[in-house]
Amino acid sequence: MISGTEWRIELGDWRSHAEQSAAARLLLCRLMDEEVVVEHDSKGAPFMPSHPGLWLSISHCRQAVAVAVSDRERVGIDVESRRRVDGSLMRRVCSAAELAAVQASPDGVMAFLQLWTRKEAALKLRGTGIRGFGSMVHALEGKDMAVEDLPCGGPEVVASLARAKTSTDEGRL
Repeated sequence: MISGTEWRIELGDWRSHAEQSAAARLLLCRLMDEEVVVEHDSKGAPFMPSHPGLWLSISHCRQAVAVAVSDRERVGIDVESRRRVDGSLMRRVCSAAELAAVQASPDGVMAFLQLWTRKEAALKLRGTGIRGFGSMVHALEGKDMAVEDLPCGGPEVVASLARAKTSTDEGRL
């Protein structure tokens, strides 16, 4: 049983969305140490009907899958692997200061993707996801959460975990 907040990341090579989803579900079953069913609420947030008291977040990309589960706090997790990123996307997602930092980085693509994972994890925690890039500019503002970068085991993959600073009785996301 989960006590506190636990997360796992697994590297691999999953070409289709269906393969990535299946790999993430298997990773979740290993973390939970049982077979679980994952459903999605009206906003698309995953949950386990058999564990209504747990908060759940899932992310996947071609080279990694990630899950986070907590019995104490809302959570959001995101994982990304190296991919092409164009400047217009960076300008829609980053504040001026963030864009300058990304552009000054020795590896601007991975610096941007790390920032992206922080913001997407924060938006997942809040239950909004990335519906509309405009909200991503300000995603890390506020004192309602803490966001941390996670070790992934590979230089081409980045991940972040957002945790609510205080538990609420609002239920899972």
